[in-house]
Amino acid sequence: MASTALSNVVVPEVFDRYTRQQTTLKSALLNSAVLVGASNFDALAASESTVVTLPHFNPFAWVESDLMNDDSAVKGGTAAVTAAAQVAQKDYRAKAWSAMELTSAVIGEDVPAYIANIAATYWTQDIQQNVLAKLKGIEVANVANNGGDMVVNVATDATGTATAAQSVTINTILDACQTMGDSADKLGVIVMHSQVFTNLMKLEPHAFQAPSETQPFTTYYRKRVVIDDTGLVVQGTNRKTFTTYILGQGAFAYGEAAFGRGTTVVYDDHSGNNAGEEKLITRKQLLIHPQGFTCAAAITSPAKSPSLAQYSAAGAFTRVFERKNVPIAILKTNA
Repeated sequence: MASTALSNVVVPEVFDRYTRQQTTLKSALLNSAVLVGASNFDALAASESTVVTLPHFNPFAWVESDLMNDDSAVKGGTAAVTAAAQVAQKDYRAKAWSAMELTSAVIGEDVPAYIANIAATYWTQDIQQNVLAKLKGIEVANVANNGGDMVVNVATDATGTATAAQSVTINTILDACQTMGDSADKLGVIVMHSQVFTNLMKLEPHAFQAPSETQPFTTYYRKRVVIDDTGLVVQGTNRKTFTTYILGQGAFAYGEAAFGRGTTVVYDDHSGNNAGEEKLITRKQLLIHPQGFTCAAAITSPAKSPSLAQYSAAGAFTRVFERKNVPIAILKTNA
């Protein structure tokens, strides 16, 4: 069978647009608006600077409104509104595939759509891992700097089997949500390890709603469920500790732009001992920033942006919003 030339089927502008559409459809975090995309975020992602600022107004505490009177000598006061800014670091990411990897399995397929689907699936996973790494960094910073007011930790590393109090249940999830106080209703997405999902299914099978045409993701008590086994479990000396994130709409700002030439198809004449090989290269400038934080993760030269490990490290994030204005809650359990 004749091979498929990528240069004949991939139109970069169309490919990039279709891939982004498919990434949005596939991603529970984008689809549920945990990651909020907007044209101004795309513009920031496209800017030349590796660091951007996101200005905001600071909230002020409620005080009772003034009691008006008819005494002209009594002058009313005014409430001060102050502004500040978050600092966000952009991500510069690329992924390449060979023609053989992309087209070897295609028989009677819509080749451009097939290839774009592979790319969209990859970038969906990559963006999700980016978010999880930043959530880990936020957790570390919150425990160190804010008294752990976003975290409920019922896990231990004791010997023996985990008790119900140390396991995920609707009660421990509600306790984590309560860290948001009267803003807990902002939380609508749960990111959990597959073992935690299985444990909840055993406890409350009827609390889950399967995906449907109108609701493409599984829900638990009307909260969307995202299952990911990467980085959500740590093996201790005696027990595993699982991390579950409960997120709300707008937890992250999301912007996307092509880097340099964007998507390109290149031919390497010398590959395969001069047999030649065609490659598809996708490049992105991304803004994936947790709202309410300033980011100052380390960067190892010559990279243009931090690695996922550097986003997860201590000191990467500093919270600049009040607790209730950050729709992120974190639960640590043994099962």
